[in-house]
Amino acid sequence: MKAGKQILKWAIIFCLSFVTFNWFISPDYEFERSIEINAPSYIVFNQVTDLHNWPNWAVWWKNDSTIATKFNEVKRGKGASMKWKGEEVGGGGLEIISCSLEGMETSLDFGNMTPNGIWRFEEIDSGTKVTWGMKGEMPFIMRFMTLFIDKMAGPDFEKGLRGLKEVCESLPARFSETTN
Repeated sequence: MKAGKQILKWAIIFCLSFVTFNWFISPDYEFERSIEINAPSYIVFNQVTDLHNWPNWAVWWKNDSTIATKFNEVKRGKGASMKWKGEEVGGGGLEIISCSLEGMETSLDFGNMTPNGIWRFEEIDSGTKVTWGMKGEMPFIMRFMTLFIDKMAGPDFEKGLRGLKEVCESLPARFSETTN
C-alpha cells in the first residue's frame, strides 16, 4: 500500500510539472535551411513546384521505401497536393497554397499538427539560393517539442536540399523560363 501511494504521489508530481512546464513554453516554432544551387531559378522552381519530383530528392522517400504517394489532378503550382502513407514516416499531406517565381508556401497535414512550409528562390551570381523552412504551432501537450523541432527536422531539410541541388545541377539549362 505504501509503495502504491509513493508511485501515485510521484506520478501526480510529474504530471503537474509537465503541464506547468508546457504552460510557459510558446507553442510557436519556426526554422529554415538554405543552400546555393548552381542552376537557374526556373529549374529549381520547376523541381519544387511539381510535387511529382519530390520523391527524387526529398529525404523521406529515400528513408522509407514503403511510402505510397497519391497526387491530385493539379500537376504543379498553387492547388497541387499530395498525400502519403509509409511504415516509417506515417501518413500526411501537403498542398501548395501560394506560388510565384520568388517562393512558395505549403500547408502540411500531420493530423493534429498543420504547419506551413516556406520556400524562397533568390537568384544569385552562381545560380539560385534556395531557402526551405517550416513554421507552425504545437498542440498544448506537445509544446515541449518546440525546444527540439529544429534539431529533429532540420537535418532532413538539409539532406533534402542537398538532394535538390544534386538533381537540379544534373539537369540541362534551357533558354526559356517557365512561369506559373
